Amino acid sequence: MANTNAPLGLRPVRHVSGGAVRISDKYSIATGYTSDIFTGDPVQMTGTGKNIELAEAGNVDNIGVFVGCRYVNAAGEQIFSKYWPNTTTATDIVALVVDDPNVEFEIQADTIAEASVGQLVDWAAGTGSATTGMSGAYADLTTGTATTGKALRIMGLVDRPDNAYGAYAKIRVMYAEHVLGRVVAGVGGI
Repeated sequence: MANTNAPLGLRPVRHVSGGAVRISDKYSIATGYTSDIFTGDPVQMTGTGKNIELAEAGNVDNIGVFVGCRYVNAAGEQIFSKYWPNTTTATDIVALVVDDPNVEFEIQADTIAEASVGQLVDWAAGTGSATTGMSGAYADLTTGTATTGKALRIMGLVDRPDNAYGAYAKIRVMYAEHVLGRVVAGVGGI
């Protein structure tokens, strides 16, 4: 059976210690921030207070994965959303982020062979959905894997009957470059 092309970004699946995957609410987004941030998108700190922003592929300052937000819009309404709509003017903005470097994520790969397990890879942004709020990010193995200098470590294939090595496989990854742990630009971590 062929794998389905349906990227959803990084989806937290387990904490490596066996504990719970926790969502942090200690982050914010600057009002008027000009990029959409979807559930499953990698994020980084902006350098201004607690603000986060969308992380670019190959980023070494990752803080985690965005999983939603809440804010008060210009009409004074409390909004809960799976994504941050670009240029939103709001107050009391709270960004929900899985920021623990010991969390394993599921992500779709553009293509993968078993020999890539243990290697490092970057993600590509893809196209998020304002309808579902889900990211379109995927693991970009087409541009290559390496033993250093990439953001995610490939832990293995997601074990499901509808998933196999090849195009659009779902894989398990962990951050190799993360500001709360494993932070050495250009080094593979773990």
